[in-house]
Amino acid sequence: MSIFTLDWFKSKRKIELEKLKVEKQKLKNDLLKRQLDGPQEKEEKPYLKLKMVNDVLTVVMRNGEILTKIPATVEDFDKVSSAKTPRDVFSLFVVDSSKMQEMDEQEETIKIANSMHVLEKVKGFELRDGSVYLKGINRTIPRLLVDKFIKIVNSFIENDEVKKELYEDVEFVSLKRFFMWCCLNPRAEVADSLYDFLMRNSFRITKQGFFVALRNVVSLEGRHGSNEKVQFISNAYNKVKGVWKKNPEHFDVYERLGELKLIDPKKQNPPKEDWKKLGNLKELYIDLPNMTENRFTDDWTKTFDIRIGKIVSMPMEDCNWSTQDCAAAGLHFTSNEIHYVGCGDTSVLMLINPMKVVGIGSAKGRCYEYLPIMTVPRDEATQILRDLDFDTIDLDEFYVETQLESLSEKAMEAFTEETKKYQFNLSPISSSEIGKIVKNLNKIKDDLRKRVQEVV
Repeated sequence: MSIFTLDWFKSKRKIELEKLKVEKQKLKNDLLKRQLDGPQEKEEKPYLKLKMVNDVLTVVMRNGEILTKIPATVEDFDKVSSAKTPRDVFSLFVVDSSKMQEMDEQEETIKIANSMHVLEKVKGFELRDGSVYLKGINRTIPRLLVDKFIKIVNSFIENDEVKKELYEDVEFVSLKRFFMWCCLNPRAEVADSLYDFLMRNSFRITKQGFFVALRNVVSLEGRHGSNEKVQFISNAYNKVKGVWKKNPEHFDVYERLGELKLIDPKKQNPPKEDWKKLGNLKELYIDLPNMTENRFTDDWTKTFDIRIGKIVSMPMEDCNWSTQDCAAAGLHFTSNEIHYVGCGDTSVLMLINPMKVVGIGSAKGRCYEYLPIMTVPRDEATQILRDLDFDTIDLDEFYVETQLESLSEKAMEAFTEETKKYQFNLSPISSSEIGKIVKNLNKIKDDLRKRVQEVV
């Protein structure tokens, strides 16, 4: 099995366990369904009146709206009679899809509103006028992100108090940082909609608040030699961290007649005969941008210098804000439609700072900067972001250092430039709020200094 595949880093036992987990979850789901279908307390009907005359079914909703179905059946009558929510009733009638979506959102909003009081117990959060804010930042946290915070916090409640372990929880920390990066994006619509877009399309968020995405690039190996070594090093480095949860510094790479081998010196003897040690895996990864074979470009303009481990960017002012999936200026990315994003021959995994996203559609987005961190097999590109054994949480340690450099100045420049070009639909962030966000994000530096300990 090639080292380029995700399964190479998994044991046979682990693969078998994954299959068992699927079966176990199916059994749990069946049991839960039976429990939910069991006896329940009597609830108030979601309608005021239900009537059927011949084949005409009429329902009067609690808001006064009248629904009629012709022809209707006894089964239709029974379904309305047993409906639990207004949505259950509406789903039996020919209703505009936007109406159903609106009802779904209303139900979700009510559910979240009834639960958000738990966030008042959390340091750094505040509730105002039915919305949730990070203290000192006058930008409402999006509904789905609020719901996620509620779920995380509820898992740390004990005796009606928040356990201190919450503030060290990786998911909690990463989502707070993610939202702060969003607030530094001068496109207010991005800050408001990005989390929903990422969750809908199965993106992953890292500990420092960035997200992992995919795109295609064009290999230039005909001009610069085979890039197989680049693929091997980038794959091995990120999968050692993401799957094995180990330090790449403790692995070596050997080569013989074009064949590459990954060795753990603590557990394996160095290969004999004519194998040559190329170096330490971490050092080789850091040096990737200097490798002659590490050369890719974009399929559209064929002008971008794309290298694994080197930031790719374009002027922000040359990008367009758009909710289209395609045909808009910017560096495109996706998570689930990789074959459409840059029709190249190589797929790459990349890190993106939410601050540098310029537009999001339904399945694809655009940014003005990204860091390609590894090549991935085309048939594994979509799977890799959905495989929970590939943990992307700590793949951002180098990228975050560049993002924190002169952060306050960069944020102010971006807001100033964007204000000239666009009308804000949401209130912009003030300079004092930018200062508070930057100060909070700069605490990441302390985390990086603490990250000296070994990852085992």
